Amino acid sequence: MLVVEVRGTVREVLVIGLDGAMYYFVKRFAEEGLLPNIESLIEEGVLAEALPCPPTDTPTNWTTIATGATTATHGVTSFYIHIPGEPFELGQKLRSRGQLTEYCKAEYLWSVADERGIPTLVLNYPAGWPGNMRRGYVCLYTWPMPESVPRVVVGPRSFEFAEERGGVRLLGRGDEIGLSSTRPVLEITLPLEGGLIEEKASLKLYAFDPDGSGYRLAVPRGGGYEVVEQGEWSDWIGVKLRVAEGDEWSGGTRGGLLDCTFKLRLVESLERGVRVERSEVFTTEGWINPGGLEGELLRSTHYLGEEAVAARLRRRLEYDIFGEEAEYLARQRVEALRLARMAAYFKDRVGWRLCFLHYHLMDGVNHRFLGYLYREFPFYDEGRAETAWRFYEEAYRVIDEFIGLLLKSCTSRDTLVVVVSDHAAVPAWRALNLRRIFVEEGLLRYRRESGRYVVDWSRTRAFPWVEPLAVWINLRGRDPQGIVEPGEYEEVREQVIDLLQGFKDPETGERVATMVMTREESVNVGMGDERTGDVVYFLKPPFTIWCGPLVDILTYTATDDHLDGSWIVRDQARVTGIHGYYTPNETVGRFSNSAILIMRGPGVERGVELKKPVKLVDIAPTIAHLLGIPLPRNCEGRVLHEVLC
Repeated sequence: MLVVEVRGTVREVLVIGLDGAMYYFVKRFAEEGLLPNIESLIEEGVLAEALPCPPTDTPTNWTTIATGATTATHGVTSFYIHIPGEPFELGQKLRSRGQLTEYCKAEYLWSVADERGIPTLVLNYPAGWPGNMRRGYVCLYTWPMPESVPRVVVGPRSFEFAEERGGVRLLGRGDEIGLSSTRPVLEITLPLEGGLIEEKASLKLYAFDPDGSGYRLAVPRGGGYEVVEQGEWSDWIGVKLRVAEGDEWSGGTRGGLLDCTFKLRLVESLERGVRVERSEVFTTEGWINPGGLEGELLRSTHYLGEEAVAARLRRRLEYDIFGEEAEYLARQRVEALRLARMAAYFKDRVGWRLCFLHYHLMDGVNHRFLGYLYREFPFYDEGRAETAWRFYEEAYRVIDEFIGLLLKSCTSRDTLVVVVSDHAAVPAWRALNLRRIFVEEGLLRYRRESGRYVVDWSRTRAFPWVEPLAVWINLRGRDPQGIVEPGEYEEVREQVIDLLQGFKDPETGERVATMVMTREESVNVGMGDERTGDVVYFLKPPFTIWCGPLVDILTYTATDDHLDGSWIVRDQARVTGIHGYYTPNETVGRFSNSAILIMRGPGVERGVELKKPVKLVDIAPTIAHLLGIPLPRNCEGRVLHEVLC
């Protein structure tokens, strides 16, 4: 293979992607001294607000960041892509396929680097699977990806095994199985079930007391045993499991008979039994490309003391944040620690010089809590606002610790560090029943089939899509079940536009939609390709569609509530911060949908805050310029000369 030496201002680049991180919070918390690592990056580099490409969704904008291309050019329109000529149902059944390389029409920056001999790592990133690189790796983690194997098939679980209970058989003093015990040995059948495990399995292990001081675990190992003391974790245990395919949220991860691994911990020796904790059950194939490193990576990065880290965080939070929220932050801190270790592992293993990684903490926090910080939110009260504010502070501290770990383990002063988010969010609570609106207009029809409602294409003239927000005319000759004649196309499209522009909240009189455009007009906002709907529009906060259930998004089917309920469903408090339905610069109070950009390193100005927003489409060409490599094919962004010195 020909390796071409490249010359640029920087030798290596670390792109730290923070899903949902908001300019307002980063700037405020850094100024308050809560984020020392981020504050240092800002003081030594450049801070800017950054505008996403519409729609302001996760797959769309991580693809934009990696390609320097707009939505129309790379074609990743949101979580659900409709390709003309396919049945409309197909695109809504294949969630997240736009994250696969084959559906991206633009070139990724890491592909350019790989062609020029630059080792690259793409870690937990919502785009680019599989990478098919010669000198680099794409490694999945918690972000689900279609056509991959799930990294975790079932979560951790605790068990209590005792005499006279199911799953336990009393043996003698252990001589017949090669153990010596002062009391009867417990033969334990540990179940392996739940989650994605399709066929139940089990593992035989033993609890024995060699000296009268309490039980130990004995895990069979190649004719002998691994002895696990109280409080200790076992070594990794390998097993083959029959794993089911993933659900719609995961876009359909692959299943089958897979190599898996897990650990056991003897939590406590009881008077007549033991309490045992089982780790997550991980697969050891199918989530790194090229494959083969999964098992080694787990051994090198997981269960190296992170449980103690989580426990420390939990204790620190117990006076401020309780219950599920505290557990969530504890898990997220463990995830951050593991991600940092994984980046360092690949740094040692392949010596990457370009790394794109993604951490998904803040998007979940925004969805859950943002509304409670806004006084006009219908469910606002001072107590909830105070709790939500503390949660935001703690979550951004976790991010700052994560960045600190990465800076310490993976960078030098000569590394270009880019911290970027894909979007933020604004408060939203007024949920729309989009189906009812189009049904009442006579544009959309459903029929009963096998106990549920599905679209009746023989009577449907316009089909509303949710992610992205668009409307497709059911056009004869283009769409498999089209009924609208080409000569009627513009008439039906004008009817849809009038309907969208005429949306008003019956209680407040507010318009619901803004920037209603034809496909041709949407070219002006970076859309307008064949995957863009015939009509494109954005909502005006506080109006939203998705408030938790997946069925709200999948408009090819419907429920009785969708067809019989009001078109304003309700004020809801389940998902309180939303991004994908709004324009990139939408603001509500202090909160904005725009992203954040921080750059520090060789060739970058120091201590500068840009007065004007930049665009996420500009990041890839700027990195390419500093690395001294060509821009990706189809790149439309510009080099950010204002951040360069």
